[in-house]
Amino acid sequence: MPYCRNCGARITKFEKDICPVCGTRNPLDGANSDTVEITSQLDLGQKANRKIYKAHFRLNTFIWFIFLGWTGAGFFYLNFKKRGLIWLLCNLVVLGGLIALFALALTGAKNWLSYAAPISIMYLVNIGIGIYYICKKDIKDGNGEFIH
Repeated sequence: MPYCRNCGARITKFEKDICPVCGTRNPLDGANSDTVEITSQLDLGQKANRKIYKAHFRLNTFIWFIFLGWTGAGFFYLNFKKRGLIWLLCNLVVLGGLIALFALALTGAKNWLSYAAPISIMYLVNIGIGIYYICKKDIKDGNGEFIH
């Protein structure tokens, strides 16, 4: 639809003689009422409140959980920031507690087991979560989009 040359109001082709808003006679002087310029509908001066969507993949999620799962990197990759922070803190607390527990139980020559056993337990838990994300078919990421 064209616009009034005086007030800028939209005018239909039936209101060619008088603008219904401001009352200007012949509000379409020099304008063609049969065509509409599509770019006039877009406001390019304002930034759109949209983000470019970045697809997340099951294999990438699995790899993040295998190599850096204890840091919550898999959850951060899927845009679950709160869950990632909670996972990081829980892993640090549980890992520290398990190391202390194994250190008390295995005092003596096998002291290296007090570090290796808890780390391997947490590693296996993170691999299990990665397997869950790669096998489950209807999982969504933090944006509400399905993981590919």
